[in-house]
Amino acid sequence: MKLPVLFAAALFVAATAHAEPVKVIFDTDMANDCDDAGALAVLHALADLGEAEILAVITNRKDPSNASAAAVDAINTWYGRGEIPIGTDKDGATGAAKRGRPSEYCAALRDGFPQDAKPDDAMPDALDVYRETLSRQEDGSVVICSVGALSNLEDLFRAEPGLVEAKVRKLCVMGGGFPRTARPETNIKLDPAAAVTVTNEWPTPVLWQGYEVGAAMNNGPELLATPEENPVRRAYQLRLHHGRPSLEIGKPNHDLATALLAVRGTQEDLWEVVGDGRVVFDSDGHCQWNTDWKRRHQYVRIKGYPGKLEDILGSLLAEPPKLRQR
Repeated sequence: MKLPVLFAAALFVAATAHAEPVKVIFDTDMANDCDDAGALAVLHALADLGEAEILAVITNRKDPSNASAAAVDAINTWYGRGEIPIGTDKDGATGAAKRGRPSEYCAALRDGFPQDAKPDDAMPDALDVYRETLSRQEDGSVVICSVGALSNLEDLFRAEPGLVEAKVRKLCVMGGGFPRTARPETNIKLDPAAAVTVTNEWPTPVLWQGYEVGAAMNNGPELLATPEENPVRRAYQLRLHHGRPSLEIGKPNHDLATALLAVRGTQEDLWEVVGDGRVVFDSDGHCQWNTDWKRRHQYVRIKGYPGKLEDILGSLLAEPPKLRQR
């Protein structure tokens, strides 16, 4: 009975063994929620499998803790990739959800885990890291995975439209809700004007994943089986969900799903893809899918029972690092 499963697994390994890893720039609101940390863990797990190459991690919201980059570096270091370039947004998000209190976990990751990042305001600027990273890549080879404010992407497009068009193959965004939202989604509220710019002017294909995707799933307790030295575990322990640690009860995994989409794409057994239309944001951040004309936009829906996707994400989230120095 197990032969078909093993055979299918062998075929998958054989098919991916010689495939080029997907080159990813991760643009994250690391200070806001622990699923940003979880999404970075998923990217590292995919990199360990040879499916991804993390080119850079860039934060997109200024946090009072001044420790977003340190949290990123702690996670990168845990996975044995402490050399990954990190950039920070010095201005911070401009919208109604601008952060007024420190992250629940970034300072703890800075102070409690190996890392050597400087304070956010002394780190390389987000735009400079984008420029340097993209300029070194082959044309049409980079996927940007965005799980926060779209401020950095607006800045990048305004400053370097030709570089974006030449180097970026696809932009994957966790933001909005489909086919429409009753109220603005958090990532869009962070900078509604940037969302409008990116939606209307970004020159490459854009794959949107709305709030409803992550809301249908829950991950976090998988990390209980990982060592206490794991900074992602600590982030889920400190970030509360309904008054309890996300490590114990889990939380919606919005950003983890986006990381998987950025690397593995719209796998036919997991996703339904809606196209032949465009995403529209108003000035307050409300989202709607329109079919009045076609843009290079698509959005995804979970195909079938969400538990299948949830299990995949949970397994990647808790996968032990393969490169970490012991």
